[in-house]
Amino acid sequence: MRVTRCVPLLLFALPGCGVWFFSGESWVDRSRPAVLVETTGGIEHGAATEFGVLTLGRTATDGPCRVHYFLGPTPLVESGTLAPAGGGFTQADIDLKTQAVRALDRAVAPGDRLVATWTADGTHTTEVAVELAAGPAAAGDLLAAGAVPLPAGAAVLRVGDDGALQFVGLVAGKATLEAPGGRTDYYVFAGVDRVRELLAVPRRHPVEVAPRHRPDDITVLKPVPEPPATAPATATQGPPK
Repeated sequence: MRVTRCVPLLLFALPGCGVWFFSGESWVDRSRPAVLVETTGGIEHGAATEFGVLTLGRTATDGPCRVHYFLGPTPLVESGTLAPAGGGFTQADIDLKTQAVRALDRAVAPGDRLVATWTADGTHTTEVAVELAAGPAAAGDLLAAGAVPLPAGAAVLRVGDDGALQFVGLVAGKATLEAPGGRTDYYVFAGVDRVRELLAVPRRHPVEVAPRHRPDDITVLKPVPEPPATAPATATQGPPK
């Protein structure tokens, strides 16, 4: 088990350059995509992915939230809003850039090197090696249970040969198989199939954006809300003559 600790640093953003400072893609750190999301119903573990900050929505699927995440070595906290994202995921929308780990574009294979990672307090992360469950009774998105318990919402990641991480899914819960030969525990995770369902949700495109100036002197581009739909006018007919 590896625990990564970090010393909080202070980020300074120059007035008027917030969009540029937080929008670069080439330097975005993808080494610690674990997030902790405070909702109106409790605490969620999740991951900062190319599809945004994703959780399982176990405590809330809409309303305000606070996202604890990492930008390089620095733990940050940002307020945002929750919305269903599809595939059983909930997305926490915040103004600023986060780590954006790419999703695995195929099914997980037995030979893949996998890790699970999460943050319990928003200031350090825990990472443990995990592996796909094997055996005649194990099929689908199942991890073999190890010595370290995995919390719901922990990010499951594939580690490439170059050390790059790919998002595989989020731990959804624990399952137990009772058989004559004994008891076997597994962890179920919302995997690549759920990500495909997320991608199948229709999105508005193109999206009109407008600048919003924050009190901390950072300027961000936010989607312009769609105007509310109006009911079509109906003709009225007077009393028969």
